[in-house]
Amino acid sequence: MALLPALVVALPLLLAAQTIEEQEWHLDALDVYSAQDQARGDGVIVAVIDSGVDAKHPDLAGRVLPGTGFGSSEGTDGTTDTDGHGTGMAGIIAATGRNGGALGIAPGAKILPIASAEKEQFSLDVVAESIRWAADHGAKVVNMSLGFSSSMTPSLVRAVNYAIEKDVVLVAATGNEGKEVSAPANIGGVIAVAGTNREGKPWKSSNVGADTVLSAPAQGIVTAAPKSVYSSGYAEMDGTSAASAIVSGVAALVRAKHPEMPAKDVVNALIKTAQDLAEPGRDETTGFGMVNPMGALTAQFPPVERNPLLPSPKPSTPQPTPTLAAQRPVQPAAKISDRLPFVAAVAGGTAVLTGLLIALPAIRSRRSQRSAQPVVSARDTPPTPW
Repeated sequence: MALLPALVVALPLLLAAQTIEEQEWHLDALDVYSAQDQARGDGVIVAVIDSGVDAKHPDLAGRVLPGTGFGSSEGTDGTTDTDGHGTGMAGIIAATGRNGGALGIAPGAKILPIASAEKEQFSLDVVAESIRWAADHGAKVVNMSLGFSSSMTPSLVRAVNYAIEKDVVLVAATGNEGKEVSAPANIGGVIAVAGTNREGKPWKSSNVGADTVLSAPAQGIVTAAPKSVYSSGYAEMDGTSAASAIVSGVAALVRAKHPEMPAKDVVNALIKTAQDLAEPGRDETTGFGMVNPMGALTAQFPPVERNPLLPSPKPSTPQPTPTLAAQRPVQPAAKISDRLPFVAAVAGGTAVLTGLLIALPAIRSRRSQRSAQPVVSARDTPPTPW
């Protein structure tokens, strides 16, 4: 589907009397200023798996750590961005708002850039490597404004489970094709974020389904961009990429205010305080509802035993102890690969994936969408953008 759910990138309409920050309508819509009185993200590292982040952008000065690169970006530290998408996501999360520039949800947070590809060339296995690297290098939140219209691969599921076990909050965009939720957003434990418009209604192009967890603004989101890509240094974006980045910023606020709170309880706070947009409870279009920064920061809930987005563990059934007469010679155990395509360990239980697992390339989706390309393996040559 999309390397970051494709956002539509365009130069913002600069109004004579408005600063860039004043054009960020989502800040008022989500009461972000009140939330920033509670916390600003200080001490929290947010990994951005994307096209890289322009560390020289004035609104991100001092916010971007040296990161890394995978795939076609291998050998870089992630601090350059020839595409603009990653810088846009980092700006939504942690831009500082200096001199009327873009202001992020959590301007005190640090961005750990992981350049997983140049332009649209991503693969599921590269994203899996990126998740593991982020979990091993201090990330408390991982933003994945990307998606694949394919089944999740064993390596991607293992990487998600690994990060959850390392106490990381994982956030991903649902996608922008008006179809089902893409991977990795559809993996248990990941906060899958769908989009809303300026009126607080579901954004028409947002992917939706039973895996949807939260929703956030996805239309007309103004943010930072590399001047090498957009001469103004700013862009207006449509897409669940932006919605995912907003939720990642809110997660950073919660982790900053409650540094001892485990990731599982951060996830619980985000979903328990979401504002319903449809029928009460979880629905396929908006999940548990609109992310609620102030609610997540101030509500108090008892600790949960496990990430509430993980499938419930199956109860174990005691097996009767055989008598000596009933015992038979023990046969060698079959390899897991002989019995099941994949078994992934998750916190508190075991998730078993069955059936054919096909990897598709991630491709940035844009306003002008084209017909889908043939399915290829993630290990095949890089995909052609569409």
